[in-house]
This record gives sequence, structure tokens and C-alpha cells, in this order.
Amino acid sequence: MRVGHGSRASSPGTRRGESIEEERGILCELARQRHRNAALWLNLWTILIWVFGAAVVAFLVLAVFWFLRQEWLAAAVTTLSTIAEGAAIKWVVDRRAEAVDEERQAYEKVEEVCLDTATAEDLRDGLRLMGRVL
Repeated sequence: MRVGHGSRASSPGTRRGESIEEERGILCELARQRHRNAALWLNLWTILIWVFGAAVVAFLVLAVFWFLRQEWLAAAVTTLSTIAEGAAIKWVVDRRAEAVDEERQAYEKVEEVCLDTATAEDLRDGLRLMGRVL
């Protein structure tokens, strides 16, 4: 009776005769890749918040300038656009909060599967903007 393909027998719970260590290595790489992707998205959402914040400040300065020059229509339009941008910032902050949760879950999965988080820690440190502020 033939048990597997070739001379390697397929053990229960493995595919195509892979050893448990090989499967663990594959699962570890997948967990690391998921963590890397989550960390990159978190970084991108953080950058977008900074860009929106800078735009709000620029629009507010421009609105004050136009109010001082008594250009009421331009100042009113700028003020309304600043309010609308504030609503967009709330949406981006919500997405960033989701990204923080996803990154934390991915990190925990790396910790669970790989038993070594040195690579994940290096990635976190490399992508951290402004030290530990964000």
C-alpha cells in the first residue's frame, strides 16, 4: 500500500509531506508579511493626518488674511472648506484607529506564531514617525 508521493509519507495535519517546522516557518512568514502591511498602512494614515492638519492650518491662515483685507466672499468660502476638511479629518482619524488595532493584532500573531518579535520590533522602530509621539 502506497502512503504518499515518492518516499516521503504524508503526516497528519501537513500538506504534501511538509514537516511541522516548514509549516511553522511558512505561517511565520505570512504573519510577518501581514504585520508589515498593517504597519505600512498605519504609517500612511499617520502621514495623511499630518497633511490634512497642515492644510487646515493653511486654510485658516488664508481665511484670517482675507477677513483682514475685507474680502468676505473668499474668506467665507475658505472657512467653509476648512469646516468640510475637518469632517474629512475625522474619517481619516477613524481609519487610523482601525489601522492601530490591525497592527497590534498582527504583531500579536507574529508573537504567537514566530515566538520571536525582533523583526517586527525593527519594523515598528523603522516606521515610527516622530519617535513615540504617534
